[in-house]
Amino acid sequence: MTYLPAMNLKNADWAANQILGKYDVPAYARRARQMEGAIEQLLEGCRQKRYEGLEMVRLRLGVLHGLAGEWGELAALLQDAGQVEYLRELETELQPQLRFPVETTTSPRRLRNALQELKHSLSRFNRRWSEFVLTVDFAEVNKLIDGYNRYYILEKECVVRSALVARLGFRPRQHLTLEWLMAELPPLPVAMLKS
Repeated sequence: MTYLPAMNLKNADWAANQILGKYDVPAYARRARQMEGAIEQLLEGCRQKRYEGLEMVRLRLGVLHGLAGEWGELAALLQDAGQVEYLRELETELQPQLRFPVETTTSPRRLRNALQELKHSLSRFNRRWSEFVLTVDFAEVNKLIDGYNRYYILEKECVVRSALVARLGFRPRQHLTLEWLMAELPPLPVAMLKS
């Protein structure tokens, strides 16, 4: 007859450590990592698509800045001073790089035309971006979120052996939605010109 020692706290700790050692990190941590990784992967794919879609906006913005020399030179053509600041911020965000230098001009007609081209590019980008976002499939990531919300506390409780400790700091994750994605990667405001 084989003698099996009674399961006591020391043996339970040993068994838990064996399981943890075999799988590197506890199941609840793997589950959280997997969910966060999937969310980041979805976001990164959308960021890449957005970056590609902004190519013409970057070009038009770079040309406009080259023609104006300084953003403040466009103030007389824009609806208000906030528009000049918006163009500065847009340049900082998009970092346009022109292949060839553009000669500065003081011609209001040329500057207005360049502003109109930028405005049309922004509108086109926003339309295409809104169409793309409608095609994003959140199903797989939301399935991981459901698993996280359902099992995280239970799996953590198995490791820490306390329901109270397992619940500390836990917040259920909301499903990813179209609204969430549009808040993370919004369309761009369109520059407003004076009439």
